[in-house]
Amino acid sequence: MSSKSHEYSRTCVCDVVHFINDLQDAAVEDSSCPTNCLNPVLGANREKHSHVNTRPFILYTKDGCAFEPFYKNHHFDSCDDFCEKSKFLRVENVEGCCAVVRVLKCVCEHHDGHSRVHFEATDTCITLDLTDFIAIQCLEDTFVNL
Repeated sequence: MSSKSHEYSRTCVCDVVHFINDLQDAAVEDSSCPTNCLNPVLGANREKHSHVNTRPFILYTKDGCAFEPFYKNHHFDSCDDFCEKSKFLRVENVEGCCAVVRVLKCVCEHHDGHSRVHFEATDTCITLDLTDFIAIQCLEDTFVNL
């Protein structure tokens, strides 16, 4: 019986974030592609196409937990209100395995008995070493007013 050794890339998350950054920079629509993080067209993983500029994602730490940075909630004036957390991120820039990500605020609006979830950009950007994460989960492409 032969054994095969599998060599896993330590930069898997890094490679995906590079791809998302390139994708957001290109922001082209095409409905013929399957849904996943490596979908080559921004907007193709939505049921209804509309103008999109962001593929939001969640990063997971080595202990398997979602990375949840703090952001400033502008609806309050106290320093204590900086303690809002979000696990939703948008890549702003990436070089090597060093990325600048923007924290996104998830907002749920209720109108006429219907709920709509969307993301708002915060003013909080964080520089990350992508080699410190073990997984990335992409969410439906969306438009974020930057």
